Amino acid sequence: MIKLIANISFLSLLLVTTASYASGKMSEEDIKDVNRVEVKNDDERKKISIAAGLLSDYEISAKKLVASLDKESVNADQINTEAKKLLNLSETVIDSARFRLPQCDEYLAKTMALKDVLDTISNESIEKDYHHDGALPKAPGECYHAKDLFVHPATVVVLTRDDPGLSQETKSSINAEITEVLAHTEFVRQLIIY
Repeated sequence: MIKLIANISFLSLLLVTTASYASGKMSEEDIKDVNRVEVKNDDERKKISIAAGLLSDYEISAKKLVASLDKESVNADQINTEAKKLLNLSETVIDSARFRLPQCDEYLAKTMALKDVLDTISNESIEKDYHHDGALPKAPGECYHAKDLFVHPATVVVLTRDDPGLSQETKSSINAEITEVLAHTEFVRQLIIY
């Protein structure tokens, strides 16, 4: 019973934290005003449908990753594997974002270049160049949400690479990264799926 109450409390905190991270980024009115390519044929509808399913899978996997941080037995390899799963799931969603939001195409393409340097990039560089857009071209605000689907789990990959012992500080950082990206998923859904 205590474990159930703790899990309910954790999920409530996650939802409140997610909502607080999401507030101020884009209002519903902002989302309505975003220019999107209309889905016109069955192939495009299928592509968007697949992205919708993958986005749901992404949310489930991200929540499992956060929950696993509380387990004593969790190790950096397990977290790294889960973060890479999120990276893979995000790629198709980002492809759909590039289709629906052509104004984000270059920005998201350059974001995906991060994949090629994950083995060598420092946490400081990923923060400066990808979280704060130092290596990315200027883009409208709606592009930010899809980008974060990739950048936050990429940061987790870097954190686990740099701290294979998975210190409590690293676990806290991982928790913050994944909790924050969960705040972006509903914006992505509204921007590219609907």
